[in-house]
Amino acid sequence: MQKQVWNINKLLTWAIDYFKTKDIPNPRLSAELLLSSVLNLSRMELYLKYDYILNEQQLKKYKEFILRRLEHEPIQYITEEAYFRKIKLKVNKNVLIPRPETELVVEKAKEAIKEIINFKNDKKKNKVKNQIDNKIDNNINIIDVGVGSGAISISLLYEYDENSNENNNYYLNIIATDISKEAIEVASQNAKSILNPSKNEHLSFIECDVICDNDSDFVNNYLGNIDLIISNPPYIAKKDYENLNKEVKNFEPEIALNAGDEGIESYQHIIKKIKSFLNPNFSFIIFEIDPKISLKLQELIKTELPLALIRVEKDYNNFDRILIAKIIS
Repeated sequence: MQKQVWNINKLLTWAIDYFKTKDIPNPRLSAELLLSSVLNLSRMELYLKYDYILNEQQLKKYKEFILRRLEHEPIQYITEEAYFRKIKLKVNKNVLIPRPETELVVEKAKEAIKEIINFKNDKKKNKVKNQIDNKIDNNINIIDVGVGSGAISISLLYEYDENSNENNNYYLNIIATDISKEAIEVASQNAKSILNPSKNEHLSFIECDVICDNDSDFVNNYLGNIDLIISNPPYIAKKDYENLNKEVKNFEPEIALNAGDEGIESYQHIIKKIKSFLNPNFSFIIFEIDPKISLKLQELIKTELPLALIRVEKDYNNFDRILIAKIIS
């Protein structure tokens, strides 16, 4: 009997139809992304090379991917890669899959950095400098709490040009923290593979709970000296976590999703630990949030940081998604 020959076109047609019979969401996208990963081709290239015949090893790997997808495992974990803004990240089950909404955190952080630079430039011009300002003249000190895959921190450094006229030789100094050792390892690998060495020097990873407040050197260097806190912490209330779809609940790390009974517990914990580290003269906190806890979180920040100016930005679906608190003395 003649052996079955599978080219890209034939295999994709079969996989799409098979996923449809098994009620797999977005069957065409699933089939294409999995095959793209197996062959190291873009989705466009699949159709430009639709006569290409797969070898036994490639067919075996594609079959393994299909079986995993039938269990509703997210495509990003199967292929071990996720796209975020301008970068491609390695991901696994130790880190949350970055969402499009989180790209807005990066956008708002970039806007905040511009404001911080303008503030520092004004102080230089007016020669209103205190001891702390002298130490950080050319640094924008940032803490990324719960770094996960590194999507936010790496994107900020990747897209930032310290030599541009608007950035005026200010450097980003990013401290990325996470309570998960495994997440730190993933983020560190991503930074090394994506950032050039000179930029990677400005990113440090620390395994700790929010901030290294038990490290005397860290406290001496950064108490009252952080310009920007960014975080996409767990923000799903326990009751909502139990009802998540299986692709999320069965595969993504609970520690990165489940925030507790109210959904604001993570924010409470972060704010209490970082508020003394914020530059009291001019600094920002940027959080990704669940729309359900938007009002509660705003009240929490007003209580903990009475001088903060708070605004909330909408996501692509017009839901409250990014909370920005500006601290001005």
